Amino acid sequence: MKAELTKLIALQQTDNSIRKLLADIEAIPQRRAEIEKEFDQRAFEIRALENSRDTARHERAEMEAKLAEARANAERADRNLMASTNEHEYTSALREADANRKLASQLETSIVEKMEAVETAEALLAEREPDAAKLRAELEQKFSEFDQLVKTETELVAVKRVEREQVLASLPKPLATAYNRLITRSKDGLAVAEARNSACTACFMALRPQVMSEVRAGNEIIICENCGRILYFAASATPAETAAAQPNAAATS
Repeated sequence: MKAELTKLIALQQTDNSIRKLLADIEAIPQRRAEIEKEFDQRAFEIRALENSRDTARHERAEMEAKLAEARANAERADRNLMASTNEHEYTSALREADANRKLASQLETSIVEKMEAVETAEALLAEREPDAAKLRAELEQKFSEFDQLVKTETELVAVKRVEREQVLASLPKPLATAYNRLITRSKDGLAVAEARNSACTACFMALRPQVMSEVRAGNEIIICENCGRILYFAASATPAETAAAQPNAAATS
């Protein structure tokens, strides 16, 4: 096979590897999100208990603030009661003091209930802590594996790109330019395609027998007449392919 064609095939394989590695790296955030979703589903009961505890803590804090306000209002009403100079002031202050003491009593009861809810949730969470720890460890391990995968594949991409530039530099400039042009305009990233079963495997268009024979011979750069990609014939072609191509090769010799 012509040396330039061999280099082009190697270059295409390198570009395929780079393309796949970059796709894998790009897909990792989505894969991480899927792992997190799976973790959330498995830890649903634990998360529910944590949410219940946190909600009870928040509501308790709000109630304690209201309790402090109700007590302060009751004390102010008591002072107004002692300083009242007429029946209207006395009655108004008495009502305010009673209302705030009643509110304070209700809040105290609710605060106790919230404290009990927090304690109950924390007790249940303590029971589930081994399960939660196991889930967290699994999640951290998977994330660590993803991080290592990104690092490894990123380093490999850098190595492959160096290899690519070396092979590209060893080609005649017009051929290197043509290859890069094909890669750039190709949605599938293919500039070099195998000819198999008398067809281009990139565009699937049938090749003329003469063209197939020339591709199989591998003595020169052959371009697909339909998609413009550089064609090559793999040594692992099927016996039927080889037998079909041999008469054509003999006819052109």
